[in-house]
This record gives sequence, C-alpha cells and structure tokens, in this order.
Amino acid sequence: MNQREKIKALASPCPSCPWRLDQDAHDIPGFSLEKAENLAATCPDENNVGPSYGAPWFACHQSVEGREIPCAGWLASVGHAHPNVRLAIMEGRLDAQSLDAHRNGPELHQTYSEVLAKLRTSRKEG
Repeated sequence: MNQREKIKALASPCPSCPWRLDQDAHDIPGFSLEKAENLAATCPDENNVGPSYGAPWFACHQSVEGREIPCAGWLASVGHAHPNVRLAIMEGRLDAQSLDAHRNGPELHQTYSEVLAKLRTSRKEG
C-alpha cells in the first residue's frame, strides 16, 4: 500500500468474507488454501505476537489485483494489531471506524488460526 494515499475500506465484511462465522471455503470465490495460509503473516500468531511492521495487509478477496483494499473482517478482528494499520489511522489515511466494522455486521472470528482451521476443514468436506 502506498504510504501517502487514502486507504478505502468497506464499511462491513462482504458476504463471503472468511472472517465471518457463517462462511467457509465454499463461499469464497476462487478459494486457494495456499493463499489463505500465506495470509497468516498479516495477523497475530497463536501467542498473540505480530504481525511485524513490514507485514502485508490482508486484502479483501473481492479486490482488484494491483488496487487491493483491506479486508473489513480482518480490520475489525485483528487490524488493531497491525503496526501499519495503526500508523495509517494516526496519519489520517485510514478511518479508525474501519476497526469497528463488526458492530452492526456479522459475527466474526477472533483469530486467524480460527479462520484457517475452518477453511482447511470446509475445503476437505467439499
């Protein structure tokens, strides 16, 4: 993400967001377990450590490649833990309300390990 441009985020998680409790791998268009596993670096680990300052953001799967927007479910669940999200909010490039997208939206997973476990299981079921 460009360090100076305003960052747009959806007001709430999209209908097929993997962070939603009511969605699984079958609901995500073009789902790739490899891509999902690579996104672990964007989130705190099982010990609630990370991500690092240089870690990428978790992009919405409905983004256009090259013009990605952050995932609203990720922002609402663990965005506060990403140093670059906090920096973007402090600089006024990202609206702090994007961290509250879950308030009027669907129930979300609290950790990415929960999301990955669900995606791995649901992928095998189909």
